[in-house]
Amino acid sequence: MLNKSITMLALSAAITSFSAPAFSADLVLYDALDFSGKVAKAFEAKTGLKVDVVEPGSTGEVLGKIAAEGDNPQFDIVWLDGSAVMERMTADHILQPVPADLIDKAAFTDFGKSLIPTSHAFLPTGASTTAIEVNTKKVADDKTPKSWADLKNFAGEVAAKDPNLSGPAYQWLAGFFQTNGLDTGKDLLAKVLTNKSQSGLSSGGKVNAAVLTGKASVGINQDSAIFSKIASGEPVKAVYPSEGSIALPQGLGISAKTQHMDAARKFIDFVTSAEGQAAMQDGKDTDFYFMPLIVGVKGKPGRPADIAFIRLDDKVASSHEAEWKQWYKDHFVP
Repeated sequence: MLNKSITMLALSAAITSFSAPAFSADLVLYDALDFSGKVAKAFEAKTGLKVDVVEPGSTGEVLGKIAAEGDNPQFDIVWLDGSAVMERMTADHILQPVPADLIDKAAFTDFGKSLIPTSHAFLPTGASTTAIEVNTKKVADDKTPKSWADLKNFAGEVAAKDPNLSGPAYQWLAGFFQTNGLDTGKDLLAKVLTNKSQSGLSSGGKVNAAVLTGKASVGINQDSAIFSKIASGEPVKAVYPSEGSIALPQGLGISAKTQHMDAARKFIDFVTSAEGQAAMQDGKDTDFYFMPLIVGVKGKPGRPADIAFIRLDDKVASSHEAEWKQWYKDHFVP
């Protein structure tokens, strides 16, 4: 009888440990950004608070993990590229609006202020955009595309990310439809993305690889991913299309069910400080090459700041997210 009781107690403990949150930190951060670990360590050193950084993979994988947790979310804050997905999660009550006093306290530049959503669905911490990545050894200067429409000249040789996996890719797709019109945009992409082995890539790193190896002549890629390769001496350049560049904010959002609001507030204060922004640039991967939105903070060398940005209509983009992602998958993903 004693052995049976011990067995039952052990089984109960195992079930409890499996189903309960595995985190004992002051803050649980879900993210798909290269610099999050650096920022978390700097924040811990500054405040003494413990942050568990959970990185399921791409933005799509982070969103999938959050969706799978349903009414039992295990995160306190989430940090992703893309405003449309953050708007949708706030509308779905997965996130709560960022408190106005936190937004007001941050010393945003005019550009930074322009990216603050009226819904307060997220706090913008930096920005980038999508550009045309060009292999300068494979494409002559006089053949360099200057617009999205010019990509028809490279049909079958264009590398692109799957918006179902990449937050920046969905932001680009929604912006592409916004600037070109839905029907015209769909028609153009059908003429450009004719090679599914190159148009359904899962990350900016894979777009970089396709362009650098010559599998693709050009790519549709986050500009910060391109600048990270330029900084390492690779023969690529970023071209901003004449139709306009849709701003891609890094969005920091707060779980609607967080039990650690005080720690979340302190983290946001830190991220928007000069010290936090420095930690966000302390590396060489893609996301470190963002455009700062805080007064007095400069981007990494080579990061342009004079881009003519267009702001995405987040409500339209978020309302069509599932539809447009499925359309892309049906047409351009193997």
